[in-house]
Amino acid sequence: MIRCVLFDMDGTLVDSYAGIRDSYRAAFSGMGLPFPGEILVREVIGAPLLSVFRDRCGMDASAARRAADLYREYYAAHGWREARAYPGMREALLRLKEAGLMLGTATLKKEDFAREILRAQELLGLFDVVCGMDGGDTRSKADLIRRCLSALNVRAEEAVLVGDSEFDAGGAAEAGIAFLPVTYGFGYRETEPHRPPPGQWARSPQELPQLLGIR
Repeated sequence: MIRCVLFDMDGTLVDSYAGIRDSYRAAFSGMGLPFPGEILVREVIGAPLLSVFRDRCGMDASAARRAADLYREYYAAHGWREARAYPGMREALLRLKEAGLMLGTATLKKEDFAREILRAQELLGLFDVVCGMDGGDTRSKADLIRRCLSALNVRAEEAVLVGDSEFDAGGAAEAGIAFLPVTYGFGYRETEPHRPPPGQWARSPQELPQLLGIR
């Protein structure tokens, strides 16, 4: 029986693309490097920042850390303010809460940014726990999921993660919880080969309660 629903943030709870794109652009500019373009941004949303700069962009550990710091400097000043909750998200969350489910956020975004975005979108009060990245970028998606479960005293088999990317799916699998993909975000698309099986994804926030067993 599901007692807890955990949510990814970027591309799941909020459309944060503009702020993320501009933060990557600021990071590359600050490093004196050309911005790779929006194709890169769309492919790496949801991935750990250090991993993106190190593994995808070929930076060494020191440069990757500097790039991540530049990204977050811009995001702290400007980027987080550009995020907007997806239409219908608040109503969907309210239905889940009214059904007695606990709600949490497991995001690779820094935890203070995550809280500020949820507060600005008037969603923070609906969540029982918010778990985000630490200052040292040491937490994985699975780590964050486990932190949520521990804080809520919920077993893995009693929880599900809602997310929009394969990074989310992998974290859920590693943590041993169920996964519900959404196709309105940045990652999964109904027309792509890696799409979830038909009828097992949410095409809008409005579909989430029913897919989670709420009538």
